Amino acid sequence: MKVYFLNWYLLQIKPKAHVTACQHLKRQGFEVFSPLIIKTAKKNGKFIDITTLLFPGYLFLGTQIEPVPWRTINSTRGISKAVTLDGTYRPIHTQIVEGLKLRCDRSGIIHSMDNISPGERAKIKRGPFSNFICNVDEMADGRRVWVLIDLLKQKTRAKISLDDLSIIN
Repeated sequence: MKVYFLNWYLLQIKPKAHVTACQHLKRQGFEVFSPLIIKTAKKNGKFIDITTLLFPGYLFLGTQIEPVPWRTINSTRGISKAVTLDGTYRPIHTQIVEGLKLRCDRSGIIHSMDNISPGERAKIKRGPFSNFICNVDEMADGRRVWVLIDLLKQKTRAKISLDDLSIIN
């Protein structure tokens, strides 16, 4: 059995066109990866959990094709453009995408890490500090941790549910 290595690229998608872009890229034979997270949002005065993109407005495209057909990709329905560095299309390190994939369940939703330890950087996924980057200070009990959040240039200590954190590498 041959092992195929994909080059991964970052694509910017048009607003509300994620599903369309994924469908059309898959039809063209490309692999598509869009990690998801569960966020808490307030709707009609109630807090609800919604599934949303980890990187809103972007998706990863995997391909073995050389040269990559950029004109075709950039004109795909739902795609705004491929992300370049100084006008050059550059692949993303495979370990980044594979690391994200390992943290996802079958639905593509990133799950929390139970092996979190003090000193690690994390992103708060839900609650009043949603999307804040923090440092894990200490483990409080089995499912909660103390984190240090940078608020107004001061470190503020807060107790957060372990399920509401995702580790940043």
